[in-house]
Amino acid sequence: MKKSLALFLTLYSSFLLVNCSPPNEEITNELESIEIHLQDAESAKFDSIFTIEELISLKNSEGTPITKIKRILSRENNYWILTSERILHLDSNGKILNQLSSQGQGPGEYQSIDDIRWNENSNLLEVLDKNSGKLLRFTTEGVFQNEWKNPYLYLATSFIPQGDDYYIYGGVFFNGDGDRAVLVSGKTGEKIIGFSQIGKERNYLSVLNNDTFYNKGDEIEFFYSDSDTLFTLGESGARAKYFFDFGKFQTPEEFFDRDFENIMDFRNKAAENDYASVFSIQPTNTHIFLFVIQGSKLFTAILKRSTNEIRVTEGWSSDFGGDFSNLSSYLVYTPVGSDDQFIYFSIDPYAIKSEIDKLKENPTFPEFLNENPLINHILKNFDSYDNPYLLKVRINNF
Repeated sequence: MKKSLALFLTLYSSFLLVNCSPPNEEITNELESIEIHLQDAESAKFDSIFTIEELISLKNSEGTPITKIKRILSRENNYWILTSERILHLDSNGKILNQLSSQGQGPGEYQSIDDIRWNENSNLLEVLDKNSGKLLRFTTEGVFQNEWKNPYLYLATSFIPQGDDYYIYGGVFFNGDGDRAVLVSGKTGEKIIGFSQIGKERNYLSVLNNDTFYNKGDEIEFFYSDSDTLFTLGESGARAKYFFDFGKFQTPEEFFDRDFENIMDFRNKAAENDYASVFSIQPTNTHIFLFVIQGSKLFTAILKRSTNEIRVTEGWSSDFGGDFSNLSSYLVYTPVGSDDQFIYFSIDPYAIKSEIDKLKENPTFPEFLNENPLINHILKNFDSYDNPYLLKVRINNF
């Protein structure tokens, strides 16, 4: 498990580690307290939690090495993918329809690509370039229209449009006047309100989250890793919507005020104390997917919105024995986006291949591949396709 945790933290190096609800945050009541009993968690079969809708390869990308998928936007049966170097427009089958790769400092060019959203007001795609402090706007065909520069976009990692305004997130290195997130007027460019005051954690936290907002109807939900609270945001402030209660494993708020040497010192000390925290959240309209860390253990928790029921699992079981259980973990290590129905994960075929190579001498290996066509497909096509896959899943009801 410790090996899996190390890989998990490496894959999630794009996430910000931040504190529980800060005392300076304006929070109203009406929150739902969700008890998460990690001590009662058991392993589960992957298909008891998720229904796999599709494994999507990036067709026609064989000549385009892609080291990492950062974000995905799903809209009208098309996908827009942010990689580390370019923006890809895919049809519903994963065929690349267009590639945008215009690195530079001029209009329509970018120095980094960090988040992507659909703007209902302008009917345009908007892409964040935090290094240039701007949003680039494109039609759905990828034609550049204009760009919007704003000082709050520098070092930001996530944003979401809301009417004429923008919620912008940047974590502890963000120029948000001491706030992790701000609401900025799209017309004047001025800050309307700030959220989540930064404390002493500025001294040691060094990782950023690329997806912190979710638009659920008229609400903007806001979350970030290592917090125990999911908020809704508005011009009047932040409202705590869900509080995730880990009981005796709860990370105390004062823990974040300690002097840590760096991010690994923080993480190691938390593990020594068996503290639990939500490392990442990915919502749909019906469920919320949570990755939870407690000490050196990893948990998957699923919250059902309609009833506030929660299901917690530790690891994955397999009919073929424990040696095969890690393969399911690699499928859901890296969420890169969600919509109202589905969650999308990036799958590293090298991680799958490495794990499979350890199992080839297992006598049940051929039967396992026969019963797991998704894993078998990744293995069979490894020599001709080694870019990341997208796994589209639906959370099963319970």
